[in-house]
Amino acid sequence: MVLLIYITSGAAVTLLILGVYWLQPEKMEKMYYRGEKYQTTLIKTIRPLIKFLAVFNQKLNIEKLDRKYKQKLILSGNPFHFIQVEFLALKQIAAIAGALFGAFLVLGLGIHHIAPIIFGLISYFLPNLWLNDMINRRKIALSHSLPFHMDLLTLAVEAGLTFILAMDRVVKTGETGPMRDEFEKFLQDLRLGVSLRDALEGLADRTDLYEIRSFTSALIQADKMGTPLGDVLRIQSEIRRRERFQKAEKLAQESPVKMLFPLILFIFPAVFIIILVPIMLKFMAEGM
Repeated sequence: MVLLIYITSGAAVTLLILGVYWLQPEKMEKMYYRGEKYQTTLIKTIRPLIKFLAVFNQKLNIEKLDRKYKQKLILSGNPFHFIQVEFLALKQIAAIAGALFGAFLVLGLGIHHIAPIIFGLISYFLPNLWLNDMINRRKIALSHSLPFHMDLLTLAVEAGLTFILAMDRVVKTGETGPMRDEFEKFLQDLRLGVSLRDALEGLADRTDLYEIRSFTSALIQADKMGTPLGDVLRIQSEIRRRERFQKAEKLAQESPVKMLFPLILFIFPAVFIIILVPIMLKFMAEGM
C-alpha cells in the first residue's frame, strides 16, 4: 500500500511537470526558428555537467542505445543540439535529481526509504517522455505546413525557376518552422555534392512522415521519368491538402466518442454525488 502511494505521488509530480510544459507550446516553437540555437535556462545551467557525464558514457559504447537515441533526436529536430551520449547524460542527471528529491522527502517527512529509488526511476524516464512529445509536435507541425510550402514550390517552378532555385526561394521567403528547416538541410546536402535522389531520401528519413515520403518518392520518380515537376508538385499539393481536410474531419467525428470516457468517469459521478448526497443525508437525519 505504501509503495502504491509513492508510485502514485511520483506519477502526479510527473504529470504536473508535463502539464506545465504542455501549457507553454509557444516557447517550444522558438526551437524551430531557422539558425537559432534555442536553449532553456535549465539546459544552459546543466550543459557543463551533461558534457562531463557524456565523456564517461562515450566509453560505455552502447551501440544499440546510440542508434535508438540518434534516430529519435533526428526526428525531434534536436533543438538542444544533443548527441546520443549527452541525451543519456540528461537522463542520468534527471535520475539523480529525482533520487535527491526522494531523499529530501525521507529526511524531511520521514517517509519510507524506498522513495529515492521510486522518484529516481520515474525521473530517469522523464526525458524520454519529453523527447517523444517533441517528435509528435514536430510531426504535426510538418504535416500542417507541408501543403503551404508545396504551393510555394509549385508557383516558383511554374514561374520558370528550376526545382533547386524554387526550393531556395521557399527557404528564404517561407514561413518559419521545421518544414523550412528541413528544406534548408536538403539544399545543404545538394551543395555538399549529394545527389538529388539521396538528398530527397534523406529528407524523408529525417521526418519519417508518410506525406513527405510520398512527396519525395513522387519527385524522385518524376526526375527519373522526365515528367514536368510543376505538374507533379501541383498534384501532390492537392493530395496533401485533401488528406489534411480528411484528417480534420475524422478527428471531429471521433471527438464525441473520446468525450464519453471523461463524461462517464468524472462528470456523471460528480453530478450523482451533488444530487444524491444531500438527499441521503436528509433521510439519515430524519431516520435518526
